[in-house]
Amino acid sequence: MVTDYLFCEPLLINRLREQVPDFVEVTGVAGLAQMNDDNPICPMAYVMYLGDTVNTSTAATGGSMQRMQFVTQLWAVVICVYFADGRGLGADISSEAGPLIKKTVDALAGWKPNVDIARALTRSSQTLPAQYEDGYGYYPLVFQLPVPAAIGGYR
Repeated sequence: MVTDYLFCEPLLINRLREQVPDFVEVTGVAGLAQMNDDNPICPMAYVMYLGDTVNTSTAATGGSMQRMQFVTQLWAVVICVYFADGRGLGADISSEAGPLIKKTVDALAGWKPNVDIARALTRSSQTLPAQYEDGYGYYPLVFQLPVPAAIGGYR
């Protein structure tokens, strides 16, 4: 039985490190402080837990016994790229961000982080806007992971 509700974070980080070697760094929430630094290392990916959606139907709560409920965890991968050159004119940001977005989607969509407890990751309909600040572009992708949450931990 898995007792860590956020078991997926290190698995997502490792998967991106293996499958998208173009990232200089892949980190979790602990690395968010770098986003506030003057010069984050780029290109970089941040993996963040966004919360759950809960299915409350009788079938999703394990029937009449209600010992298990299926929830969908939402995970964001925020890709950070640097696009401003020394003169502040900027480079072609889409030529750097676009391939990284595709490689990230290819690495995670349809991937099963743990065959014993989880189904495959899929893209979520929840979106977060891209942001551009101080020469950096931040591109969030949201993935969803259905997991059975049993009373006392995962089964």
